[in-house]
Amino acid sequence: MKPSDFQKTVQCRFESCLKKVVRSVVKDYYKELNRRKNKEISFSELPDVLVDKMAVWDDYETDYTIFSVCGIDIRVLDDELAEALKKLPERKRNTLLMYYFLEMTESEIANLNNLRPNEPPVRRK
Repeated sequence: MKPSDFQKTVQCRFESCLKKVVRSVVKDYYKELNRRKNKEISFSELPDVLVDKMAVWDDYETDYTIFSVCGIDIRVLDDELAEALKKLPERKRNTLLMYYFLEMTESEIANLNNLRPNEPPVRRK
């Protein structure tokens, strides 16, 4: 059965309309690509300083060595530093951690260790 002239006309109109829609979608797509090209910068073109600022690093407990001083956990990321701190006697290690990591003054550290400021520690034999 052959399609009638009316059916052919409707089919041609539909195809014509469909082609217009497709052309419009393609035109909009290229316009959007051009807009992005003018306003956006790819990561490969960004300076390393900006990429580092935007970076997010995962933080895992296994990446740190934890020392507890004055009820505060101090996390040391550098493995060599952590090993060196572990080799120190506890009192010296705690003094270093309080001074450098907790930013305590010498007077505050002396008070916590029951020493008078500027008094040398008693050496045990």
